[in-house]
Formats: sequence, C-alpha cells, structure tokens
Amino acid sequence: MNTRTLSLPISTLDYKQPTTVQVGSPVSDAIDIMQAEGFGCILVVDSEQRLAGILTDRDLLLHVCGKRLDPTTINVEEIMTSKPESLRASDPIAFALNLMHLGHFRHVPLCIWDDQQQEFPIGLISTRDILDHMAIFIENQQGGA
Repeated sequence: MNTRTLSLPISTLDYKQPTTVQVGSPVSDAIDIMQAEGFGCILVVDSEQRLAGILTDRDLLLHVCGKRLDPTTINVEEIMTSKPESLRASDPIAFALNLMHLGHFRHVPLCIWDDQQQEFPIGLISTRDILDHMAIFIENQQGGA
C-alpha cells in the first residue's frame, strides 16, 4: 500500500453504518444486537443521537464476563468507553491506522460535528475494513504485474 492510497479518505473504504443503543439500555440489549448483527462493538448514543460511548466485545469480557455480572442488571454506560476518539469520513485512511495503532483500538466511530462540536455517528471503521481494503489493493497490484 503506497502513500497515495493511505491519503485516500476513509469514505473510500467499505465502512459500516453505525449500530447503536441508547444510554440507559441494559447491556443484555447491546449483546443481543451485537450477536444478531455479528459486530464486535456497538455505539452508545444519547436521546439526541449524539455519540456518548462505544461498547466493545472486550468491554463485555472484562467488565461483565470477567466479573460474573448479570448483563440484564447493568446499563451500557456503566461499562462503555465514554467519549471515544472518532474521525470524519473525509479523514485519510492513514489517520485511522495511526489512531488505531496508538490507542490499541480495533474500531473507530466516524462522526459529523455540529456547530457546538457535538458528535453524531454516521459510521464505524474497523481494522478489518482497512485490512480488506489492503488485501484488495495487493491483489490488484499482483494481478497487474
């Protein structure tokens, strides 16, 4: 993958639409949605649909399974990562890779910001999305050789 490809906007990747759950929802609801959709995380939004946090499979393992808690009795905001780092779809792919590397993230929310700098999720980029893009790029390069 060359510098030109890494400078392409994230929007050129096949990123996912955000799957969300409301603040105040039981963790069991988030688990049901994540299992049904086959996702490793879910975004948590407030009543205005602003990004409040992200809940990952890792959070579930550490904070629910690891402590043997009942996911029907705790709410998502009790174990989510509040105010997660996010990017714009117009940001370069290199920004996503750098943020994921430095923060040890596998998922980064894609947001738009309003005039008050409040974040509204429009998508979700994962390391898998970037790896899939890189694999296609490499395959195309080898096919053209």
